[in-house]
Amino acid sequence: MSKAVELILEAYYLTQHSFVRYVIESAEPEIQDDFDRRAFSLFEDWSREARYSQMALGDLLAEMDCVPPSSSFPIEYSQYNYLGPAYLLGPMVERCSAKMARISELAGQIQGSPRARDLLNAVLARQRYYLDRARKLEAELASRESSPAEASPSTKPRIKGSSASRW
Repeated sequence: MSKAVELILEAYYLTQHSFVRYVIESAEPEIQDDFDRRAFSLFEDWSREARYSQMALGDLLAEMDCVPPSSSFPIEYSQYNYLGPAYLLGPMVERCSAKMARISELAGQIQGSPRARDLLNAVLARQRYYLDRARKLEAELASRESSPAEASPSTKPRIKGSSASRW
């Protein structure tokens, strides 16, 4: 296997095992408010883009006579099951930034295959777009949490127990 194929194969696995794809395909996030809906919508779009990137890299690998074996998501991702999208923004930005940095390194290491390097750079450009959107949402969430807001029905503390227990 050539060095370029190995590098593209690693990029393929990074897109296949993307954290955003795990959140959409397996984590079943709990959506509670409008902000969660907006974050989840971003994750859906980002996951779709990661899937397209994986397919493009898979097509390139097929042209190079390499068929990647199937694999699953890392088990460590399961700690993020059933959490709200707003909570997942921090881990999403952190994990996706690290994977994008690695894909950038891989693009820089590819020699003799301008098409592969261009494809990896295109993947990075699209992923940066979604990462920037996630960072903006994360900043918006931080400003929402730091500013005192009037209590709305969804932010009022809930009283546990039955109405009879408060008599």
